Amino acid sequence: MTYIKKHKFLTLILLSILSNVILPFNSIEAIEPPIKIIETSAVSQFPAGILFKVKATSNSEIESVAVRLKIGLVKTGIYEYLTFDTADIVEAELLWKTNTLAGYIPPETIIHYTFEIQDAEQNIFTTEPQELIYQDARFEWDRISQNRVTVAFHGPIKSRAEAILQVIIDTLQTMGPILGAKTDQPIRVALYNNQKEMLEALPIKSSAVGRELVTEGMAFNEEGTLVILAGGSLALGTASHEVTHILNHRAGHSIFRRIPSWLHEGLAEYGNIEPGWSYSHALEFAIGTNRLLPHLFMQTLPGDPEDIIIFYGQSRSTVEYMISLKGHEGMSELLKLHQDGTNMDEALTQIYGMDRLGLMNSWRAALGAAPYIPPNIAESKPTAVTYPTVEAFTLTPKPGGITVSDSDNIDAEEINPVATNGSCNSPMSSNRGDLGIFSMLLFVTALSVRKSICKSKN
Repeated sequence: MTYIKKHKFLTLILLSILSNVILPFNSIEAIEPPIKIIETSAVSQFPAGILFKVKATSNSEIESVAVRLKIGLVKTGIYEYLTFDTADIVEAELLWKTNTLAGYIPPETIIHYTFEIQDAEQNIFTTEPQELIYQDARFEWDRISQNRVTVAFHGPIKSRAEAILQVIIDTLQTMGPILGAKTDQPIRVALYNNQKEMLEALPIKSSAVGRELVTEGMAFNEEGTLVILAGGSLALGTASHEVTHILNHRAGHSIFRRIPSWLHEGLAEYGNIEPGWSYSHALEFAIGTNRLLPHLFMQTLPGDPEDIIIFYGQSRSTVEYMISLKGHEGMSELLKLHQDGTNMDEALTQIYGMDRLGLMNSWRAALGAAPYIPPNIAESKPTAVTYPTVEAFTLTPKPGGITVSDSDNIDAEEINPVATNGSCNSPMSSNRGDLGIFSMLLFVTALSVRKSICKSKN
């Protein structure tokens, strides 16, 4: 009896201890979180922006509702607050605008986002990460994918979309090893059926308006997104060209400096598996008319449409020449040096044994063109500008003076000679451009005729 009583007594003590240990954990699990999410949403309203909504409640007053964003492959994030009226159940909302040049996001970019809610007792609730395809809300989209490349299209153009997808895959396989670029990261492509559709999808006042391919396609390197005009005659070549820009960025972009335009465009056109003829003819035109540009020293593309075509032709030819010297290994090493922060002159010297000036003149010599002699800025002197002597109006005629009676008959060009020089928007400037392009066309036509004659003779 004594043993049984002791056993029961010990059992009761043990059960009491266990209940004191287990019950608090059960009670903790039963406590509901102070902040509850009722519903959330993110809706694309491209090109205006993304509409974020959160409906939530808390045991205490909710002080802030925010959204944390990651745009495509961009490494930095964005944090924005939603607006709402204080209540037991808050309904917060934010239209995050993307129809500005600074805030622009290309269509089909993947947006990763989470919501963060904080109440007056400093409780914070963060939602699980979610994804949104920032699709153009004007159309219903279909998509095809292969090897991390996704092409979105609308309308009866599936066969064209498949052809563009294959061209991009082929370009990645060819140019990835040449550039030393990663090809396992996603690439998103949005196809538009006509120019009007696409222009409304591009950034406002885009800095790329002057580029020849602006109406055919654009690459957004950091987001890993392409916008292509599927209905264009150059669609396949454009897709190949633009996806090479993304590879260039991945292989050579540096936090210290951007890849120079001549190398970016030259590589993009070198990687184009459907190249056009215009750049080669433009280069021959420039050589024949002594109009070669100092492209290796130009920070951006030229502003004149005719010079842009020449710039592209020179850039592609220079890249071909560099690869003929040191092969694909030399080019990938150059991009790696640039990515590590080495300036272009030093990188070129390490690999090719010459800086930009040396490379330019070596390339010119290979084409049979005269060497480029850079201007000596230290010895240059400002040009003196003459201004007319201003005389007072007078009723008595005198040499150099202006009489009141004759002032209404004076030709405006006589008192403002600077106006005769023309400007970017003047007819004189546009006529000069038209005549230049006309002369290029005449040259190209003559060149084509000459080649045809040579072929017929052979």
